[in-house]
Amino acid sequence: MKIHKLLAAILLVATSTSFAQAPYRAYINEQAAALEPQVVSWRRHLHQYPELSNREFKTATYVSSHLSALGLEVRTGVAHTGVVGIL
Repeated sequence: MKIHKLLAAILLVATSTSFAQAPYRAYINEQAAALEPQVVSWRRHLHQYPELSNREFKTATYVSSHLSALGLEVRTGVAHTGVVGIL
């Protein structure tokens, strides 16, 4: 999956001793720029439909469906309405 490659590159660069010279820096910047419109869309959606604390049932469903679409193992009901995606 594309997201897994991006996360692997981020981890590689984050643990690199010379971030400025890492060959993956351009790749990470390119992929982050490509993902930005989707992230903005998610933020706008979540802000358009606010929910009270510990009552974020629609938000939890929204987040878990996106994580599932990425192919991640999803656990719901964490601390009531929390969602965790397992890499």
